[in-house]
Amino acid sequence: MTSAFPKSSSGRAKPSPAISETQESDTNDKRARILGAAQHLFLRYGVKRTSIDDVAREAEIAKGTIYLYYESKNELFAAVAERLCSDILARARQTLVTKKGLSERLVDFLDGYIGRLHRLIAQSPHVAELTESKEALAATIYANFDFKMKGLIRTALNEAGITRKGAPDMFLAAALGALRTGDIAEKAYLTRLTALADTLVLGLRANGSPKE
Repeated sequence: MTSAFPKSSSGRAKPSPAISETQESDTNDKRARILGAAQHLFLRYGVKRTSIDDVAREAEIAKGTIYLYYESKNELFAAVAERLCSDILARARQTLVTKKGLSERLVDFLDGYIGRLHRLIAQSPHVAELTESKEALAATIYANFDFKMKGLIRTALNEAGITRKGAPDMFLAAALGALRTGDIAEKAYLTRLTALADTLVLGLRANGSPKE
């Protein structure tokens, strides 16, 4: 009987590329469904109150299928954390390459990084449980995320000629400070943050920027 699979150079049958692509697509689809279901439940009910059984029901797949991709709830939680961080990083990069002025780009970036997250936390304590975890796998992901976000600010400032040591930290402090000095509603927060960012940009440009 003729094999349905093409022969490799060793004479062994190997899977058709079309079949492999289909399997890969199915795998990606299942991962996406699992992560989407887990994220939804973690945010709605909290990580501790959400079980693998709950995720399986939400994703409409067998519980055993989840364990094919994630060995434990901690590993699934870390994957959700990584997904959240990747999404925020992608949006942050897009924010910083728009044609807006430096101050306006930084305000958009900082609001996406700090302001929006705190508004979500104010609406649901489960967001904090998800984003402030000290669980080892997730903690490493968040530390790497913060490092990359800070690097994005530094790059944006450097490209604008602001290379003063500690400048990225100044803008992060401004974003956090704006949260603690009044209403955290989006419009009010952005007004305060814009005033702080404008002042910092003008001051750093006027006083020169000693390189780090």
